[in-house]
Amino acid sequence: MSSGLVRSSSNSHQEIMDQSYTVFVYGTLKRNQPNHHYLSSAKFITEATCFEKFPLVIASKYNIPFAINKPGSGFRIKGELFTVDEETLAKLDELENHPTLYVRQLQSFETTDGKIVEAWVYLLQEYKPEMLELEFFESYFSEGKHGKQYVASDDDLTKPEDILQVLRIK
Repeated sequence: MSSGLVRSSSNSHQEIMDQSYTVFVYGTLKRNQPNHHYLSSAKFITEATCFEKFPLVIASKYNIPFAINKPGSGFRIKGELFTVDEETLAKLDELENHPTLYVRQLQSFETTDGKIVEAWVYLLQEYKPEMLELEFFESYFSEGKHGKQYVASDDDLTKPEDILQVLRIK
């Protein structure tokens, strides 16, 4: 599973329809978290930890967990690996506003049994420098000790002006 892509059929047309992807989630998409319903058709694989360190912060008026694309800073973030189909991956891209807000990248993760797996993860590409002054977290739970419970929004996040208030935008 070195590419984060598993093809489950040898028939070329069926192969395209049956593609599955391994995705790492670290925030509100995890099990028992507010946005996990987006993964209702996904298959949980295991808990895992980023091989590389990244800053994980909680920011914006919605208390959103952002993993910032600044390798080497922060912690080896703990999260969960899921297998998703093409349709679910497209829904996640829309939710995460990829590639405008988050960028989906392949990264390496260590599973609970010590295996190294490549999976897709959503990382914040552009950000205000002040975000690196916020507290970094190793893992995220909406109801965590940090006291910053996730705030759901009906805002149109395809135009995330409210969230982008915390980011440096060109």
